[in-house]
Amino acid sequence: MEIIAEICSINDWEKENMGTNKKKSKKTNLRDKESSLKKERMALEKRGKRKKLLISVVFAVAGIMIAAAVLWKISGAGTVPSQKSVFSIGGEEVFLDEVNLCILQNVMNIGITDNMLNTTSQDGSSMDDFYKDKILQVITDYKVEAKIAEQQGITLSEKDRDAIRVDAVEYMGTVDGRILKQLGITQERVIEIYTQRYLAHALEESVIKDLKVEEQKYCTMYMLLFPKVETDANGDYVREDDGETPVMLSEEDIKKKKEDCEKAYEELKDGADIEEIAVKYGVSNVSGEESNLAESFEKPFSEYAVKLKEGEYSPILETASCYGILKMITENNEEIAEQIMGYYKSDLEQETIDENKTKWYEEAGAGSGADFVGSTWENISLYDFVKYVEE
Repeated sequence: MEIIAEICSINDWEKENMGTNKKKSKKTNLRDKESSLKKERMALEKRGKRKKLLISVVFAVAGIMIAAAVLWKISGAGTVPSQKSVFSIGGEEVFLDEVNLCILQNVMNIGITDNMLNTTSQDGSSMDDFYKDKILQVITDYKVEAKIAEQQGITLSEKDRDAIRVDAVEYMGTVDGRILKQLGITQERVIEIYTQRYLAHALEESVIKDLKVEEQKYCTMYMLLFPKVETDANGDYVREDDGETPVMLSEEDIKKKKEDCEKAYEELKDGADIEEIAVKYGVSNVSGEESNLAESFEKPFSEYAVKLKEGEYSPILETASCYGILKMITENNEEIAEQIMGYYKSDLEQETIDENKTKWYEEAGAGSGADFVGSTWENISLYDFVKYVEE
């Protein structure tokens, strides 16, 4: 009985314990479920955040791609150079391949380097901008003049057209084909561009062909000078603080210079050598031979430069700054005269062309200059072409 009672007692205790364990188990299960649900919610939230982030990234990337595409289009990148308009002048479009050709030719012909571009021009602008402005002027001049030439009925001969083809072929052979391809420069376009250049030159020739330069006497004279002003060791005038006004000698010193000049003149008439006389009187640093157009010498020297014969002397001449005596060395130096007159004629021809350019630009409707398309010209830099020279 005691054993049975003890067994019953044990059973009761187990039942009681089991009930308690069941309650504990239920509570544990609830906590586990709540924890599991919480974890699931956190996981869902994380997935949601990742999804939102992914969507944001997608939209951001799409925005960047769109912006890049717009910039790509504006800059002309990815566009065939022969179809990309950079600017227009007088209604004539100038495409990127022509701009590339002109820049490449100038960079290679001048031999422009990074070091040259890293300096500053006289007007304070960068040398990159300086050269770009010069090249822009060359291109616009060609386009305007070619247009006016066609309007005036100027045509090229078959000989000219043959020369253009030869020039184009020769040029294509001087540049690496990979560079030409990269810049969109083809032989056909070079021929077209060269044809316009030939027309422009033909127009210029039409306005200078009848120009004549009057022949002038070009002579060489020895100028024996006795200055009234202070001079330095090199014979240059010493000047006041303003940098212009010469410092005059004293009246006594000027009088002495005049007396020396008169003595020198008498010695020259007796057969003395003019260069030795200059050394004797200490004026060799300011005296010497000078060549010029006879009429270009300062008055009153020009008066005698025109009429003196070789070996003849002028009388004593006086200017505000010196006393002087002239000796004609070479009355008419034909070789030098031809060179100088050639320079003079070249200057006159350029002046005539420049005067006509103003009229041509107006006739072509290009008085206001180039009308740029987008930012292609602005984004062009000669630094990008220098590498081709270095290669």
